Amino acid sequence: MYREHPAPRELADVVDAFWTRSVAAPRDGRSYRVLPDGCIDVIVHLVGSPRVEVVGAMTRALVVPDHPSDIVAVRFRPGAARVFFAVPADALTDARVPAGELGLPAAPLLDVLATLPDRAARVRHLASVLAQHRRHPLDPLVERAARALAATRPPSVAELADSLGVARQSLTRRVRQAVGVGPKELARVLRLQRAVQALRAAPRDQAALACELGYHDQAHFIHEMQALGGLTPGAYARALAAGAT
Repeated sequence: MYREHPAPRELADVVDAFWTRSVAAPRDGRSYRVLPDGCIDVIVHLVGSPRVEVVGAMTRALVVPDHPSDIVAVRFRPGAARVFFAVPADALTDARVPAGELGLPAAPLLDVLATLPDRAARVRHLASVLAQHRRHPLDPLVERAARALAATRPPSVAELADSLGVARQSLTRRVRQAVGVGPKELARVLRLQRAVQALRAAPRDQAALACELGYHDQAHFIHEMQALGGLTPGAYARALAAGAT
């Protein structure tokens, strides 16, 4: 159903992964949960209502009903979507915008992808289109900030701004405009993603996992997972075991 594909070398600095998803006949009433990850995606829907949309960075989980689908998409690294779009990323936060409104050739892209027979060919074509539409350089300050905020115990915004030699307000503005959320929020969603990966890997003691992930305690872990993901860690683990997420 879902598969990730590595980025070609010319896009490796801006793309986290290409991904495809194909569902011919989903089970009745099934849905899946999409968690915030600090990334912006371009998603091409080839069946149902064919369209190309840009999905902004999310501040909360989204529960999506499962429908027949045939998707090819790209997930940009945090802050990298500004390479392709003139609008600031915080104008896209929690939004889904037609890609044509942001300068991508949506109609020609749909026409070509609909003729390609396999996932690999579709990913290659989407990659080639993106490579031709790089408009702006990456912001090195945002790159450094995103790496620091991905640490198990990330610095505070004030500490990070000081280490980068910029004012706190300037750092917050640049990260928000490039990523879609500010540095504090980005640190939260990146930690959520580490928590989800750990829960997917194997059953874990939640108190020990909270400490390992840099939460203050188990209660803080539960609160953050509930606030951002819509489920407690225990509920998420049970949903994983049942194949429901």
